[in-house]
Amino acid sequence: MAYCATALSFMLENLGKPVVVTGSQIPFCEPYNDARRNLIMALIFASRDTINEVSIFFHDRLLRACRATKVNTHRLLAFDSPNLDPLAKIGITIDENEHLCLPPPRGALRVHSRMDTRLLTVRLVPGFDDGMIKALIEAGAESKSLKTLVLQLYGTGNVPSVKDDFIQILADAKEKGILVVAATQCFTGSGTTERFLEYSVLVDEHCKIRAHVYAYYSHPCTVMMGHYATGLALASAGVVSANDMTIEAIACKCSYLFGRGDLTNEEVGNLMNVSIRGEVTPADALSPPPLSSAYQRASRKGKKYY
Repeated sequence: MAYCATALSFMLENLGKPVVVTGSQIPFCEPYNDARRNLIMALIFASRDTINEVSIFFHDRLLRACRATKVNTHRLLAFDSPNLDPLAKIGITIDENEHLCLPPPRGALRVHSRMDTRLLTVRLVPGFDDGMIKALIEAGAESKSLKTLVLQLYGTGNVPSVKDDFIQILADAKEKGILVVAATQCFTGSGTTERFLEYSVLVDEHCKIRAHVYAYYSHPCTVMMGHYATGLALASAGVVSANDMTIEAIACKCSYLFGRGDLTNEEVGNLMNVSIRGEVTPADALSPPPLSSAYQRASRKGKKYY
């Protein structure tokens, strides 16, 4: 479901109405099931005029499709959005995070049905053989059956520092016309467990307090190539950071961009960190790192990103 909904979000450009994907963990035919509520709530959200994107409703929350991933196979909360808050949650009332919803489109709806599926994802483990990656790249380049290689790396985007040959293999992949994207194996950062709260007070012309404005800063799980020397080596080899995208979003975004047929590898690489459907957090919108300066924190306050 996550892959299907994510693909739809990229295929439907300038979407001006909600498209809600849902399902259930327990079949509708069972006396006790979650299918009925999921279906009813999906229809309710599909009738709202505040949502202009593809989303997934499951259990008690509405998630942006290109930010969602499956997190559990045996619980009713099967899908979640690790690096973005839900668009809405339901309880006694429906609580919408309207500031997270995408703005209305500025053009006519366009449907992109061509998706380039020449993509492979490799999850690296300690002690992996460089020769396997090299053979894979050479075979894919020779047969033109590989366009994108997604590497799931450790932590914030690291590889063993002793593998200089591996860095050269990735540089050669770029020369052969293969886009190499660095993703993280981590599900999330501290964004779902730690939040740094700051507040300010708005006053009117009579110096009366009108509202308290709270700004939450979180640290999503993101690929940061500049944190370690190995990350810098990857960047110098032409490896593109996936930032805080899910693996579903990376795969579908690359398939969509290459499927357009009007973009070069370099242009696709540059677009990987550009938010097209709200699938990635822009670099300058990421929360400041721990022990950051007052200027770094202040520079991010009051900004709104889609």
